[in-house]
Amino acid sequence: MLGDAMRALLDVTPSAEQLSLFSRTNNGVEVIRGAAGSGKTTTALLKLRSSIGSFINRQKRQGTTTPLQILVLTYNRTLSGYISELASKQFSSDENIELQICTFAKWAVRTIGPQEIISSQQQSQFLRSIPTSLSLDSSFIEEEIEYLTGRFLPESLQDYLSVRREGRGGTPRVERPAREIILNEIIARYEAFKVANGLVDWNDIAVQMARVKHYNYDIVIVDETQDFSANQIRAIIKQLAPVHALTFVLDTAQRIYARGFTWQEVGITVRPENSFRLQKNYRSTKQIAALARSLVSGIGIDDDGTMPDYEQASRNGVKPIMLLGTYSAQVEFALKTVREKIDLEKESVAFLHPKGGGWFSFLRQQLDDQLIDYAEITREAEWPTGDENIALSTLHSSKGLEFDHVFILGLNAEILQHGEEIDDERLTMLRRLISMGIGRAKQSVILGYKPQTKAPIIDFFDKNTYTEVVV
Repeated sequence: MLGDAMRALLDVTPSAEQLSLFSRTNNGVEVIRGAAGSGKTTTALLKLRSSIGSFINRQKRQGTTTPLQILVLTYNRTLSGYISELASKQFSSDENIELQICTFAKWAVRTIGPQEIISSQQQSQFLRSIPTSLSLDSSFIEEEIEYLTGRFLPESLQDYLSVRREGRGGTPRVERPAREIILNEIIARYEAFKVANGLVDWNDIAVQMARVKHYNYDIVIVDETQDFSANQIRAIIKQLAPVHALTFVLDTAQRIYARGFTWQEVGITVRPENSFRLQKNYRSTKQIAALARSLVSGIGIDDDGTMPDYEQASRNGVKPIMLLGTYSAQVEFALKTVREKIDLEKESVAFLHPKGGGWFSFLRQQLDDQLIDYAEITREAEWPTGDENIALSTLHSSKGLEFDHVFILGLNAEILQHGEEIDDERLTMLRRLISMGIGRAKQSVILGYKPQTKAPIIDFFDKNTYTEVVV
């Protein structure tokens, strides 16, 4: 339900930086790293277009009439719908291709067939019911289990006891005795519970796909790869044709899930000739990029990450605003801004929130009362096609998208819970998450919090990168 102006935001005309990438048409694996706003999703589409051209020419030379098998995977349904909408405009209907664009979960379940998948609530309830001597927070233990089962195949789970915990930060520390309890007590009981009840989880689905070959894909594009698990990557590799073009597009500086692995352990060798980095920020203004960078400054990144860099932004704009006041006052200020300063026929707006759902109730009511049309895009598999140009979304579902104006209101301590250490993994993920949300904006950003319930994460912002407004 976001109109044409919204859908046109992602320009698929290649930049000079991208053109240098597409001058190479080698088959095999390619890794494209890029900073926020550098056009990674655009690059994925352009890579898709160039790979199709290369393979069609190859088919003509060989006299082959079999349709090209193409897969584009994204990490959530919202981004999948967005890319589907854009991709549909890039190819003619007479091209001899069979193209799938979806999330890993949808692709895998469609392939394997229906199974009884344990719900997140059921999984959480069971894991929390297991008595343990660990002093770790229960939610952290759940994330650790998702991490280790997603990184290692079942026969290699013992490797968890000794390898470095890639992508999981340093606090809280999980030493070998704690790992043994997690692996040999909690995981063992969890696996037995699933078997006894005929259940599988999403990692089991990935492992099944990594074991059995179902396809021979000629071209595969994996967008936002940093939020895929190692077993999902193994599953994708299993489904490739002997001659293939596999492209991973990622930025681990924007990783927002408890996942991490090395390329080597999934069987991929990354060399200068098959990797490329996008540096320039084409989306955000220098002021927006500076705000986003200040929030993640000091967080360590690996070679697959690229820090937001306001010096690489191509445009100047207005300084972001930080609202101080009650949530209702924040919403009032935001909607007044929408009415008086934003042309909704030409510009798009996103209200983003870490939780979404019921946290949007007051905002929905105010939008309805003021007869302002909006769409909710969280986890929607189809990209909206109406005329509304205001989106309500969780921060997670906004990943890979872009909007002219972004509002992130109600940043209070209740919704942004984490440990107290500077390198606490949950704090690191939250800093990345909000920085990513800020980076969705092209023209302006307005944040807000209530001083009495201020989230500690606010203190990570450089005060020189925003203007405070008391409401």
